[in-house]
Amino acid sequence: MKLYALPKSLNSRKLLALIHHLDLPVEIVAMTVEEVQSDGFAAINPNRLAPALVDGDLTLWESNAIGVHLARGSTMLPSDARAQADGLRWLLWEGIHFNKALGTIFFEAVVRPQLGWGATNQPLVDDALQQAEKYLAVLDAHLGDRPFVLGDRLSFVDFAMASAEPYRDRIAIDFDRFAHVQRHYDYIATLPAWQRALGNAPVAVAA
Repeated sequence: MKLYALPKSLNSRKLLALIHHLDLPVEIVAMTVEEVQSDGFAAINPNRLAPALVDGDLTLWESNAIGVHLARGSTMLPSDARAQADGLRWLLWEGIHFNKALGTIFFEAVVRPQLGWGATNQPLVDDALQQAEKYLAVLDAHLGDRPFVLGDRLSFVDFAMASAEPYRDRIAIDFDRFAHVQRHYDYIATLPAWQRALGNAPVAVAA
């Protein structure tokens, strides 16, 4: 298997963490933005976006679909139908709403300046900030009586929800107002697989 990834992107990070957490035999192909936009990569993902996975004759794009494929049969994906439906609900919510809001802020505040792609689109950021506040409140309330999104066990859904975790200090949101999300992010940040996905040496996890 090969995963084509932009190592610093939110959507690639959740998959890199999953691969490291499960110690999966996946070759990680680190891409540049220029490579992802190339005609050659369009044969793998016609949307010219990363990540994308090639597993034999199966080619997948969309990070959460890839994550479900990689996690199937492991503890990182629920085994019963009801819990799987709940996990799918949260992954769809993350991709359609939560990630869109935080991803827009991340792109405009972090990626655009780094790549020299012009000035920040402030009206777009302002709208995304309003959306992010709304969705953070939803996630915070949900995490109020459980340690992980799907209950008592870590799953791929948690990696998906935490994809913006490393950029908390670079996003104009007071995350301290969402104490349960902060607690969740803080835990994810201690995981060796998460640190490896960030390109850092694994940190010790408290017993």
